[in-house]
Amino acid sequence: MKWTIEEHNYLIQLKKKDLTWQQIAERMTAKFEKKFTRESCRSRWRHTRHALLDEPTYKETVEIKADGSQYSDKLIEMSHEQSKDAAYLLKAHGYDIEEWELVSARSNIWNTYSTQDGKGISYASKITVKPKTTGINFEKLLETIEKVKPIQIKKESPKVANNKLLEIPIYDPHFGISEYEYYKPTQTKIIEKINEGWKEILFVIGQDMLHNDNMRGTTAKGTVIENVDMVKAWEDARKFFEPMIELALKHSNNVKIIFSKGNHDESMSWAFVQYLKARFPQIEYDDSFQERKVHTFGKIFIGVTHGDKGRRELHNIFPAEFPMEWANAKIREIHIGHLHKEDAKDVYGTVIRTLATRNKTDRWHRDNGYIGAHKRFMLFEYSLEELESIHYV
Repeated sequence: MKWTIEEHNYLIQLKKKDLTWQQIAERMTAKFEKKFTRESCRSRWRHTRHALLDEPTYKETVEIKADGSQYSDKLIEMSHEQSKDAAYLLKAHGYDIEEWELVSARSNIWNTYSTQDGKGISYASKITVKPKTTGINFEKLLETIEKVKPIQIKKESPKVANNKLLEIPIYDPHFGISEYEYYKPTQTKIIEKINEGWKEILFVIGQDMLHNDNMRGTTAKGTVIENVDMVKAWEDARKFFEPMIELALKHSNNVKIIFSKGNHDESMSWAFVQYLKARFPQIEYDDSFQERKVHTFGKIFIGVTHGDKGRRELHNIFPAEFPMEWANAKIREIHIGHLHKEDAKDVYGTVIRTLATRNKTDRWHRDNGYIGAHKRFMLFEYSLEELESIHYV
């Protein structure tokens, strides 16, 4: 008869209790609902007693690593061919092949006494796995967004009739690390500025708005990072932006939203902007996946990009990509993020401005010593001719 690993280990336990072979057979039969005789048990013991006495019961282990990957060490009965099958190994270790992928695997024969006709060899199987990077069904997501009911906001007469632009670039908020309640005082200050009344209000949304790009704790490139509650992160972002957008529509002649992709969340933030498009159809949107974008207002040129790509040559790249907008401008600002700290460089009349963030210090920045930067967002107020003021919120 063929013995399983579980039956094999149970026989060891019973033998250590000094039971008779008849008692062992009865208990084996009762536990596994399979007929065991005292002769079959004694024969098993007699032919493998040295291995049974010398080798301890296999101790299975699972280790969850800080980067989100997992290590599993388990005794598995399988053939030589199965030991080379990634899907089989994932299933044997209890991992869903749709959710996890194999990083590495090593299988060593544990013992040979369980071999039956070349099959069922016991292997000490050790594998390392990581979550698959894909995690969003965009077709279902867009179907959900299409069901969002649009709202029409009735414009109110501005409290202060001005001819100015208010830029609201919320860079690196990392919802999931920081929650809505933490940002609520900031929201209040922004609303106060919106209520003053504007010719135009510009929101920049994206820029690592969310900490993860899916439900598995990875960035847009698949880098495994600190996993956050993405359902709550999305809801917190909605509660933060929606009231400000509604008021902007009431207190501004024109409202525009620019989607600016970050390195953490380009897909999820883009999807969030699609939600806003369905919710607020009165707004002008730039939701393209373009790396660098520009907005003009009178003689003002505002370049927008995250800053994780080509940041040292931005003063050359933007005029090459947007020559007409560049040529017609008097004031040229390029706003970038990514570094979570404020900085500004005036390069031949072009200000390359790294914007600060109010985001909490996440584990990666803390571990790498990137601490101490001022926690704040920055709003920009422009006339048709110049940058008039920067507001910290």
